[in-house]
Amino acid sequence: MTFYVQGLSGHEVMPLTHLFDQGMVEKTHSIDAENRIDPTRHQSGNNQDQKQAGVAMQSYQEIDHLPADSLVLSASQIMTSPVVSFRSHDSITDAMKLFHTRQLRHIPVVSNEGTVEGIVSDRDILRHLSGVTEDFKQHMSSARADDQIRQLMRTQVLTASTDTDVRYIARLFVERRVGAMPIVVEGNLTGIITRSDILGAVMRHFVLELWV
Repeated sequence: MTFYVQGLSGHEVMPLTHLFDQGMVEKTHSIDAENRIDPTRHQSGNNQDQKQAGVAMQSYQEIDHLPADSLVLSASQIMTSPVVSFRSHDSITDAMKLFHTRQLRHIPVVSNEGTVEGIVSDRDILRHLSGVTEDFKQHMSSARADDQIRQLMRTQVLTASTDTDVRYIARLFVERRVGAMPIVVEGNLTGIITRSDILGAVMRHFVLELWV
């Protein structure tokens, strides 16, 4: 599991200690109950009640014996691939058409060799064309629809390797307000994970252990 920061100047490994807040709640650990549930206590004369109690006890036992390894998903299991991408010389007009036709919110910018150089969101384009910077200041020069993507793309992109635990990516989405994370192999773009992919993973794997 590895995170990188990639851009025009290449990529470098980003240590986990530099990414995550240290004040998060620690993972809970199982404890032995002082008084375990006794199915013979509080028995009702109602057969339906007894049947429901038996089903509940069976469910508890099954959860206790779930294999921990089966609850961990890696980035390669939920990422979208192949990835729609831009070149830095593409025009904003072309980008707007692609965002509209593919119904996407984040699109990576790659080099001819396939390495990640930047990323663009639909909000980046709208902000650029409105003439307002990210800190809500006015652009010094007027923006045009034929400007190139390189003029507005974000060049410090947080990426992850294919074996990265999905729970760490989800945590970054919350703590760092990341909207999408490109997945790379040796610096080359191989997939992308968005908030929708995370939500879909939770829906499909409802027993997914979310603590990291």
